[in-house]
Amino acid sequence: MTRRVVIIVFLLALNVVSAVAVVQSKQKTRELFHTLQTERVAQDSLNTEWAQIQLEDSTWASPDRVSQVARTRLGMIQPKSYVVLENGR
Repeated sequence: MTRRVVIIVFLLALNVVSAVAVVQSKQKTRELFHTLQTERVAQDSLNTEWAQIQLEDSTWASPDRVSQVARTRLGMIQPKSYVVLENGR
């Protein structure tokens, strides 16, 4: 009879350990999922910011704007007629 009691206690202990492991596993899964969601939100925010930066960059670098800034702020003008020399001549 004592051998049977020992086996039952051992199986009960294994069952409790298994239940605790399942609870810990579920908790860790929830924590990791929360972290994943947080990182996805951050990624979306960074993607939006990157798209805005690219749009702003293309706006600032447009040839019309560069030409306008060259004329108004730098006082540059386009020559009326010019000749491009080859090989520095």
